[in-house]
Amino acid sequence: MNSIFIDINNNIAMKSLLVISDDINFVQKIKENLDSNFSISFFNESKFQLLSNIINSFDVIIFDNDKKNLETFIESFKDINSYDINIPLIVLESKINKDNSLYKYANVFLVLKKPIEIALIKTNIDLCLNFIDSNKKKQFEEGFYFDINRELLFKGKDLIKLTKTERKLVKLLAQNVNVLVTYEEISQNVWKGKNFSIYSLRNVVKHIREKTSETFLKNSSNRGYIINTI
Repeated sequence: MNSIFIDINNNIAMKSLLVISDDINFVQKIKENLDSNFSISFFNESKFQLLSNIINSFDVIIFDNDKKNLETFIESFKDINSYDINIPLIVLESKINKDNSLYKYANVFLVLKKPIEIALIKTNIDLCLNFIDSNKKKQFEEGFYFDINRELLFKGKDLIKLTKTERKLVKLLAQNVNVLVTYEEISQNVWKGKNFSIYSLRNVVKHIREKTSETFLKNSSNRGYIINTI
């Protein structure tokens, strides 16, 4: 394999998994055996900067470190602030390195030795997702953060009071940080398709901005909204 390829199921309700590997057999096993509960993307280049615009959209990263390029992966994102280091990595190694300083820096959730059964990988993905779901806070610009578990928005230690609809919208965008959420997806997930209009959405966004900042929620080409991590 010598190029990037991405297979994505665009259902935003799914958990999003990025698999970084140039092991053709391993990738094929993932494709054939990992169930459809995940939105799975694949990357097989060493030019990790190509991921900079999408990397924060993933919930978990599986990194096949056969070629010992985990350090290169981390270095690629140090200076461009596009990689939320809190995205957990499951690292696959042919030989596990006893020096775990790099693992600690990269927020490695687990190191598994290859070859490995896909069923075991899936079990550990589920454990990883359960863990981060119970500890998920999304950090935004200007000191704002959203506690997804409790559905609460804060600036520093101060709680920002939101209406039910405002809270649903912020939660949806926080669950899909750095990814455009379209008007249709907002209608389906926030309004549940009932009594939705662009005017009502813009009114909700206006009130959220009044409570936060003008740049907290960003409109993209009149197609939807996006919220960015720091």
